[in-house]
Amino acid sequence: MYRFKQLILLGGDLVCCLFSLWLALTVRYLELPAAADFIVHAWLFGGLFFLWTVVNFITGLYDLSALRGATQYRRLAEAGAISFGLSILILYLLPPALTPKTILLLTTVIAYALCGLWRLVFTTYIARSKLHTRVIMLGFDAEAEELVGILDRYPERGYKVVAVLDPDKKMPSEHASATIYRSLQALRPAISTHRANLIVTAPYLKNNEETIRELYELLFWPVKITDVPSFYELVTGRVPPTTFSEAWFLSNIATVDDPLYQKLRRALDYLAGAAMGAILIVLFPLIALGTKLSSRGPVFFSQRRVGRYGALFTLHKFRTMYALSADGSAEQGEAQFAQKDDKRITPFGKLLRKTRLDELPQAWNLLAGDITLIGPRPERPEIVAKLEARMPYYPLRHVVKPGITGWAAIHQHYTDTLDTTLQKLQYDLYYIKNRSVVLDLSILLRTVNVVLRMMGQ
Repeated sequence: MYRFKQLILLGGDLVCCLFSLWLALTVRYLELPAAADFIVHAWLFGGLFFLWTVVNFITGLYDLSALRGATQYRRLAEAGAISFGLSILILYLLPPALTPKTILLLTTVIAYALCGLWRLVFTTYIARSKLHTRVIMLGFDAEAEELVGILDRYPERGYKVVAVLDPDKKMPSEHASATIYRSLQALRPAISTHRANLIVTAPYLKNNEETIRELYELLFWPVKITDVPSFYELVTGRVPPTTFSEAWFLSNIATVDDPLYQKLRRALDYLAGAAMGAILIVLFPLIALGTKLSSRGPVFFSQRRVGRYGALFTLHKFRTMYALSADGSAEQGEAQFAQKDDKRITPFGKLLRKTRLDELPQAWNLLAGDITLIGPRPERPEIVAKLEARMPYYPLRHVVKPGITGWAAIHQHYTDTLDTTLQKLQYDLYYIKNRSVVLDLSILLRTVNVVLRMMGQ
């Protein structure tokens, strides 16, 4: 339902763009445009509208959880400015048969104004109140509790927990945001009462004979059945920790990738490495000067990291912290996590981190094959050893190459506690399980959003 709502939002934006072109032609020539004239302009602007859609995605305009308050309108204004600038470059650096300067400006302004009105309608009448999948949670555990909380806070995701069947009486009544039933026999009446579309079953009930009989009867009902781990992945983009087992990993974590997919990834790594290297050469004098003026110490910072299959390699970055040790590191003792608002970060280093310019020297690591563009972020061997002692399955994130950006990186910032590190592992395992060209493209576009908004950490 979430993807369906995104498609509705996207379709409304495209309608707004086409209507804005028609309005722009009407305003420009002070008369209704002829069909032939509109079609000629529609062909020209069709490519631009596709570009605008990509810009909208990058700036987070199709993230339904972000459709709140004034933030979405600020993002619309930003997306409109970027779209107009890119359109100018396309139309006037590589001019086609038409160069509609005034029409382009009018279309951009009208289109994003209409998209703002469309989002107001969408948020009010569709995102939060319509097109919900009505969910019944069968059984209650830690993951079910987390899911109930998430869906209660973010109704725009398209799911509404209408009831919880808790035969083991694990769910406190005072914390209920849905109707609670304490008997499995209430399942079918609850489906009818709440018009439920989806039943989500807890793993601990899968071998319960009474539960199996009730679920069997539902094969003849117009309701879909899934389990908590699958639904948890769909909602959170993470693998639930209760599924961690050797049998699960053997079934879900593939160590051999499709050859074509790997070739495409390697080609992308070379392109990204070359592009980063070119930017590095251009910006190096300014970054080196800023780093030296900001604090004493080397310009570059190199550190051992854990790569694929546990192999060690040296990662290169611009130094962003004060050099407190002889090797240029910011540590005077054992290895430690970076933290939010870390006092060890220099003023210039903070700028480098926000813009991700500190990552540019990793162009060498990309070209050398130590890392890939998209994958789990590489960690230090000292920290990995500690995490392995507390989380035995942590090394599984090393079955693929580490990356400059990744699924965990765009969802999470600092991991300075065991809980946040466990969440990071959940994101990493989700990526390893589901990696594909589409998922990689989504990560790349969302990373561009992070860079443009200076949201780097």
